[in-house]
Amino acid sequence: MYSAQPDVAESRQVEPAPAPVFVDQSGLRSRLFRRFGWPVSVVGAILAAAMGSSLIGMQSDAPAMGIPPKPAYLPAWGPLSPSR
Repeated sequence: MYSAQPDVAESRQVEPAPAPVFVDQSGLRSRLFRRFGWPVSVVGAILAAAMGSSLIGMQSDAPAMGIPPKPAYLPAWGPLSPSR
């Protein structure tokens, strides 16, 4: 009789792993990234230290804002005003 499932030995064929697409044998790429990465990380560390020190040394109370006070309400003297 014919079986609908394939033979177990046929279904377990192992395909070889594909070869890597790019391998930097000389190490040039890693040296280039290291040479570029060190200055960038040093600048980032300096900026982080400056921001941290500015937060530590800042005043706890904010200065008063220069908003002028609201003028007092004065009733308008006009034809509808009974006092006049």
